[in-house]
Amino acid sequence: IQTVILCVACAILYGCGYSLAPRGESIDSRIQKIYVDVFENRTSQAEVENYVRTAFVNQFIQNSRFRVVSGAENADAIVRGTILNLHTSTVAHRKNDLAAAERVTVIMAVVFEDQVNGSTIWSQKDMTDSVDYALSQDINLIANMRKQALMKLANDMAEKAFNLMMSGF
Repeated sequence: IQTVILCVACAILYGCGYSLAPRGESIDSRIQKIYVDVFENRTSQAEVENYVRTAFVNQFIQNSRFRVVSGAENADAIVRGTILNLHTSTVAHRKNDLAAAERVTVIMAVVFEDQVNGSTIWSQKDMTDSVDYALSQDINLIANMRKQALMKLANDMAEKAFNLMMSGF
C-alpha cells in the first residue's frame, strides 16, 4: 500500500505540469527563430550595447525553445532595445577618501516583436538594475573592473528580461 501511495503522489507531482523555469508557453509556437538586434546606446559608456546584446543572445541560446539567427530577415521574432541611462556612484570610500566600491545602474527599454505581424510579444520601457563592484587601488585595473561589472549587469538584466518574456509578464 505504501508503494501505491508513493506512486500516486509522484504521478500528481509530475503530472500537474509544474516547472521551475518558464519555457515560453504563452508565446505562439510558430515563433522559433529569434534575432537579437543591436541595442541603441544613448549613454556615454562605449561598448555597453555590445555587452547587453551578447547577454541577450546567450539567454536565447541557452533555451532550447528558440534558435538564434544571424539576420532579421530570417527571424520569426526580433528582440531590440535601447540603453537609456547608465549611472555610476560611489558606495564606499577608503580612509584616504578614495572610492573603494561603486554601483553602476542601467536603465533600458526592451521589445520582443513578432516579425510577421509586427505585434509586441513583450516589452518593458524602464527596466532598471544595478551591481556593486570593488575598485582596486591600482588605477590601471579600474577600467577592467568596470567592464566586468557592466558585463555582469548585462547578463543579469538579460536573464531577468528573458524570464519575464517567457513567463508572459
